Amino acid sequence: MQKLDVVIMWFRQDLRLEDNPALTAASQHKNVLPIYILDEENIPNFKMGQASRWWLHRSLENLDEKLEGNLSLYHGSAGAILQEIVVKFNVTAIYWNRCYEPWRTSRDASLKKQFEKNNIQVKTFNGSLLWEPWDIVKADGTPYKVFTPFYRKGCLCAPQPRSLLPVPRELVLLGDSNGSQSLKSLE
Repeated sequence: MQKLDVVIMWFRQDLRLEDNPALTAASQHKNVLPIYILDEENIPNFKMGQASRWWLHRSLENLDEKLEGNLSLYHGSAGAILQEIVVKFNVTAIYWNRCYEPWRTSRDASLKKQFEKNNIQVKTFNGSLLWEPWDIVKADGTPYKVFTPFYRKGCLCAPQPRSLLPVPRELVLLGDSNGSQSLKSLE
């Protein structure tokens, strides 16, 4: 059975359409399934406070409105949920913007390896930094620890950051009406 061109756009800390490199790349496919996963299982020591939850609620509400009600919401382990969605929609690729917290980078590397082993393309992007942490380093390859040399020898000598990206014009969005949770149920 041939796969349809369905890709997952996994929104994480980048709850916007403007200047979103993962979304721009995902928009090149025929069908985009935009999702958000509230994964509190992998961060036991860093639970969100009430102010963060309020901000997240309003941001997801706004994003869903911009996506014309097609944002699918999930709560639980990101790996397990992504695997279910991949099977359910016969997904060919997953797109996301990178996060840089150590627990996320190790989880993301594991997820990428798992999906690529199963012939699911995974593409990740820098959606929040001017330069990747590994791009601005000292001559010996270690990161700067003092701002002034970082700025003078790193930032001023580095290539220009990419230009801002517009909202993708043609997005064919899918929704998961059966598996998605309501925003209210995420609390």
